Amino acid sequence: MKMGLKGQTIVEKMVLSTGMLPEKAFMPFFSTIVTNAVLTAQRFGLFDTLSDTSLTAEEVSQLAETDPHATQVLLEALTAFGYLTRQNGRFTLERSFKKSLNGKMGESAQSVMAFVPDIARNFERLDEAVKTGKVDNFHFKPSTDTTWQNYLNFLIAGAEESVNSLIKNVPLPGNPQRMLDIAGGPAQYSIGFCKHYPSLSATILDLPESAAFGKEQIEKAGLRDRIDYVEGDFFKSDWGEGYDFALMSNILHALKEEDCQALIARAYEALKPGGIVMTKDVDYPDEDSPIDYLAGASSLLYFAMTGARTHPTNSIADWLRAAGFKDVSVRKSKTAAEIIGTKPG
Repeated sequence: MKMGLKGQTIVEKMVLSTGMLPEKAFMPFFSTIVTNAVLTAQRFGLFDTLSDTSLTAEEVSQLAETDPHATQVLLEALTAFGYLTRQNGRFTLERSFKKSLNGKMGESAQSVMAFVPDIARNFERLDEAVKTGKVDNFHFKPSTDTTWQNYLNFLIAGAEESVNSLIKNVPLPGNPQRMLDIAGGPAQYSIGFCKHYPSLSATILDLPESAAFGKEQIEKAGLRDRIDYVEGDFFKSDWGEGYDFALMSNILHALKEEDCQALIARAYEALKPGGIVMTKDVDYPDEDSPIDYLAGASSLLYFAMTGARTHPTNSIADWLRAAGFKDVSVRKSKTAAEIIGTKPG
């Protein structure tokens, strides 16, 4: 994935093709304008307002309780950026944008749009974070009253493919009995594994906010008797022991290196001999290797949101070995890296 300017008119395309416009210098300029236009529209619910109808700027401003002049300017800008269309003075969602919100990935797209303003608030403090190294982890200090709900919806939307991939790639024994889902969020992984393995029960370690939402999902799945939560700080909670399988999916990027190693060591102790551990996160390269767009963006995102980062894939594999796991293997799938290890039996 590569971000860049793309001309719409012949003149724009000609200017870009000559190299006269310093693209990398202008990208932050234009992206700041576009990003803040979309964020403001999202915060005022303008996309929802226009989801099934066309309205004038004045009608939109009345519904959103915003200034008519400012709303007119914003809607016209969003039209220029490709999010809206305008006809006879009336605005509606641009066809492909509307399709992306209502199509196969619509739930995922909508959850991303809803969570973006929460992310933006953390990035507003990036200067201070870079200067001091201090970040308010949004898990413990959310920026708004809706941050947790937006985050959990973001996690659960589009999770089915990821869950199915993990089930396919983890070599669990024929009749596994107990699963430990570390920072398992809204239970989507535990639900998937328990549905796939009739003999399996799961314990999820996570914060009360995740547990409250996850319990609703477990109830809907009819698995209340097979999945439970241990709520609170997983560094202080009693995990129990004797698990066949421990999963750490998209959690290590929220922890600094020493905490990652401590978490892996606790997972080792919680597993029974022969038990399997699996970590999953964005694939991140070693030092001096090329960093692609997604890897770099995700690492900065996790720093801005938690103070941690995306850790190099090979480093995580080394941490598993240092904790005592054997037969450590790495499987890369699209942009993710799945690392599996076995506790000696």
